[in-house]
Order: sequence, then C-alpha cells, then structure tokens
Amino acid sequence: MVQDIFNEFAKIVQVRSISVGGSRAIKRNDEFSDYDVYVYATETIPIGQRRDILENFCSSIALDNHYREHEDVCILEDGTQLNIVYRELTEFLEGIDRVVHQCEPLDRCTTSMWHSLLTGRIAYDKGGLLGEAKEKYAIPYPQKLKDNVISHHMNLIKYGIPSFMAQMEKAMKRKDMININQCAKRFLDSYFDIVLALNEKLHPGEKRLMQICTEECSILPANFELNIRLLLNSMFKDAAAFAVVDLMVTELEKVIGQTLA
Repeated sequence: MVQDIFNEFAKIVQVRSISVGGSRAIKRNDEFSDYDVYVYATETIPIGQRRDILENFCSSIALDNHYREHEDVCILEDGTQLNIVYRELTEFLEGIDRVVHQCEPLDRCTTSMWHSLLTGRIAYDKGGLLGEAKEKYAIPYPQKLKDNVISHHMNLIKYGIPSFMAQMEKAMKRKDMININQCAKRFLDSYFDIVLALNEKLHPGEKRLMQICTEECSILPANFELNIRLLLNSMFKDAAAFAVVDLMVTELEKVIGQTLA
C-alpha cells in the first residue's frame, strides 16, 4: 500500500525524490512506529492533488499540518499511521550545507536534517539529486561545527542573558508548572545537542533520545540517565529540584573540558 502511494506521488511533475525516514529507516521501529515519508519537490504540491491520491489508500486524512514541517497525516486502511512530509529540495539541501559546511548551530536539533538525509532510504530519485547529496554529505562531523554547537548551547543554557538556568530557577520558585515545563524543554533541547556534538553523533530527532545516547555515546556526563530522571520526576515538586539542573550542567561542563582539552 505504501509503495502504491509512492508510485502515485512519483507521477507528480514537481516531485524529485521520495525517501522513508524515521525509526523504520534505521531499524528502530516498534509496534507504535509510524511511517515517515519525505517527499522532495521543486515547489508546493496542490492540496487537492495530494487529497486525490491519499483518499484512495487511507481511511482518514489530516491535510496541511505545519506543527513541525509541512505534512499530511493519514491512517492507512490497515490502521498504520503515515506521515508524509513535504520538503522543497533546494531549500532543504541549502539548510544542510549551512550546518555541515558553514558550521552554523541551530537552537535545537542542529544536525537532525543532516541525519534525515543520510539515514533516509531512497524510494524514488528523479535525476539522482538526493542520492548525490547523500554521498556529498557522508563526511565526519566537522570539528568547527562541534565547537560552535557546544559554545552556542552553553551560552543558551548558562552564560547568556537570560539563560535557561535562570529562567528555570525563577519558574520553579514561582511554582509555575507551565513555565517550568517550557523551560525544561528548552534546557533539554540544548543539553542533548551538546551531548550529541561531543560524541560527533547526528541528532536522530526527539524520540528515544536518552536511550540512544546511553547506547551509542561513549562521552556522557556523570549519572547522565539518573540526573535526567531526577529532573523530570522532581521539577514540579520543589524549587530545590533546581539543584539537579545545576548538577547536570556542572557534569556537562566537566566532560566538555575533558573532551576539548
């Protein structure tokens, strides 16, 4: 059924490439995993054209979501969820080049698009541009990018004004649960970008981050998993939970110093 959908999208004149990504592409899928499909095009595919294709294969459809990227979310007739993400090919590759060759850090998930390109399984590639890009960017993690990611995110976490640490401490003292949650999310986004950069690992996306880092990263702050669990389990209970954040940052600074020395 998924292949039939690929075949229909490949007929669209704007479409240049299609790949399967996410956990299925790297063999980490389980019974809860969706299909993540990336459609690379030269321009926006009309919503009506997409609907006409998907209605033949799906029991329900939510078109034109923009929460993360531009995507259609569908439930196939067998109950499987299919997420079709639409990317403008030139814009996508320019973004990767800014990260890989110009070494520009992002505020979160700096290398996730690079990871998506390299791990995606190509199902269709008119002209071979996506395949060429996979070969072009199959290079080691640049040292300059590593340095820039660590510097950028440590500034966000601790040294900038206002820092995530300062924001989180205030939120905890106010017992503002919504703000605490928002601060913790921003803090952990930066924290994981640093940990992955230290290990020269590409960002796999938001799911299973702690498990992936524990299994695949040789450089981790002391008590990595324990401290994350302590933070998440205590952050709404007492302002003293900020001590866990302070400890996490201290241990992170230690491994940064040891690794970059």
